Amino acid sequence: MKKGLLIGALFSLALVIIGCGVTTQNSTYYYHPSWTSGGNIIFIKGLQSVDKNFVGSQTGSNYTESLMTMSTAGAGETFLFDMTGAPPIAMTTSPTGEYVAYGDDLRKGLFGKIVILNIGAGSHSGLNKVELAFPSGVAAFDWSSDGTKLAYCTTSEVHTIKVDGSADTLVTAEADISFVSWKYGNQIAFVHTAGGSKLLSLIVPGGARTDMAAGASVDKPQISAISNNIIYGIGGSSYCSVDISLGTPATTEVLPAFRGDLPRLSPDATKAVYSKVGEQSGIYLLDVNTKVETQIK
Repeated sequence: MKKGLLIGALFSLALVIIGCGVTTQNSTYYYHPSWTSGGNIIFIKGLQSVDKNFVGSQTGSNYTESLMTMSTAGAGETFLFDMTGAPPIAMTTSPTGEYVAYGDDLRKGLFGKIVILNIGAGSHSGLNKVELAFPSGVAAFDWSSDGTKLAYCTTSEVHTIKVDGSADTLVTAEADISFVSWKYGNQIAFVHTAGGSKLLSLIVPGGARTDMAAGASVDKPQISAISNNIIYGIGGSSYCSVDISLGTPATTEVLPAFRGDLPRLSPDATKAVYSKVGEQSGIYLLDVNTKVETQIK
């Protein structure tokens, strides 16, 4: 009898020790940043929680992903939506309203869907969430300057489409297209590869096309809202700008040894925000005038 009581007591004590020894380790990740129309940063915040027992063995885990906004100082984090399991990729916000477009259903580098989501505060009217399906895949996309359309590219064509999915219109065809940008001004910028070089071209929908030389081309271009002739992007291993209005345009280096993944230019064209290639977490801000890079998360 006493032996049984002793064993029971020891067993209970072991449970208490094990229970008291459970710890939770939390890790926070920041990625996929872009800009809101008001100049704040929109991004994904991932939170990983791992439970371990008293001997250090993992007993459980949980990972959540939230769509958030914050100031350019990295302060004032504000929750928008739970996006666990389907985080927005390549986010770009409307220049005229509180909407974000992002890629979904990524397969072999192409998006099967573009999702448009209302991120405005309070009750939503009109457009709330729209999913545009592209069975052949989309490489990149961006808003029109009036916020009524998107420009998108496949690997061989540039199109415009209304945000409700209607009026899908071919703008131009070209081999090996990899990126498209619009948002400010009336010209769509797109990147294609020819002769082993990534070349920048610009086209007015239904109008003239201008092809830039390799020395005046940038990848992942962003058109300045202040001067639509100034385009920022990645040139070789540097972050650069190019003034396409010059007689002989050429890139100007902003930051050498640049490792930004998808740098997005702010609405006032003074900063670029990005995460870095090869880093699981991190949001960086580059002042294009002072050429100072700062990690804000």
